[in-house]
Amino acid sequence: MAAKKADEKKQATQKLDRSVKKLVKAIDQQPKNAENYYALGMLLTDAKEYQQAEELFKRAINFFTTEKLATDLLLYGLGNVLYADGLYTEAQQYFKQIKQKKLKMSAYLMIAQTEYAQDNYQQALVFGLTVAEKPGENQIAGNLLVGESLLALGELKTAAVYFDRVLQVQPTDFQANFQRGIIEMVLHRNGSKFFEQAKQSNPQKFIRQQERLTDIERVLVAKQQRSNQKESDNDSKQ
Repeated sequence: MAAKKADEKKQATQKLDRSVKKLVKAIDQQPKNAENYYALGMLLTDAKEYQQAEELFKRAINFFTTEKLATDLLLYGLGNVLYADGLYTEAQQYFKQIKQKKLKMSAYLMIAQTEYAQDNYQQALVFGLTVAEKPGENQIAGNLLVGESLLALGELKTAAVYFDRVLQVQPTDFQANFQRGIIEMVLHRNGSKFFEQAKQSNPQKFIRQQERLTDIERVLVAKQQRSNQKESDNDSKQ
């Protein structure tokens, strides 16, 4: 077993080395092509070589300093490196510099994710809604993040609306199905169809998540009670 794992690790390292060399060669041949720098940086990020990826993106940004389209792509890449490394505040600084219309919604989505990762659910909701309300390639991810943020805030019924929007487009999405199942469970309704679909979509992930169901339910019930109490207090003040 240990020998097999060692062999798999060796093969993965060799594959990474080949891919890195290929992209380095592409950069040498086309030094003005920012997409090659971006591809290499993201490859290093996926390999968890965060320091190398960060240094690459920063050097590339300085190289393309007068070319805004290229710079925005590289800023987005640098933000993703820092996000992957858990440096959320630093990542936001770069995402917020992006002005290019094509990348703007992707940057907003990443800002929302950095806020969510820091348990700043209200802020995550603000940026997530901006993405969710704009048609485009990030809309599904935006709806999912809005649902997650609302769920974390104890707004279960509204969260369900956004998870349902995801399921209308991607009916087998694991996370949307699993969270919808949890919402139904907390609201004392039958969520079995959602759990069954989640289980079919990703059996291993379902088992891992299922082990935490009791804890998740307890936390969400408490959050829902606080949310309901807050609404009641606001109504009494009016």
